[in-house]
Amino acid sequence: MTSSSLHLLPLTYSDHAPQKPRSVLPIFGFINIYIVSIIKLYENLIHVYFGSFLLDYCFRLYHSLPKSSSSNSHNIKRNVKIIIWVLISTIMLGFACEFSTFMSFLESSFFFGLVISGNIFLFYVYFIWEGDKSATTSACSNNDTCCYNDYDYKPILTEAKVDV
Repeated sequence: MTSSSLHLLPLTYSDHAPQKPRSVLPIFGFINIYIVSIIKLYENLIHVYFGSFLLDYCFRLYHSLPKSSSSNSHNIKRNVKIIIWVLISTIMLGFACEFSTFMSFLESSFFFGLVISGNIFLFYVYFIWEGDKSATTSACSNNDTCCYNDYDYKPILTEAKVDV
């Protein structure tokens, strides 16, 4: 083989090589990908931040509700707890749906199982375990032998009593 029969790809442009006109289509493709990526990131961040801010608002509302045992405040607390559980569950499932596309079927199944078991555990803590705790402490609220409050576990009889 002679050197003239061996044609290598040029690494640099030379004055001897014919110049082809460059197309502007790749530039439009890059601009399109850039704009669409920014729009999708913005939409996802807005949804995540909106869900997070709404969840934070619900937590603050739940903790600011009175600790009295009236039926109206109990119903409001129960409804806020349901909203908190639904928000946390949807955020966790949305996170799992977004990242399951990057995983294999087995990893994705394990991840969804982990999210679903976490949601079931959260449901148990918010509705079953919390309900059992409030049922045992409400029977004890007027009894003198109970010495702990069910919210902050401080002794109830810490204030000085003044007889008039």
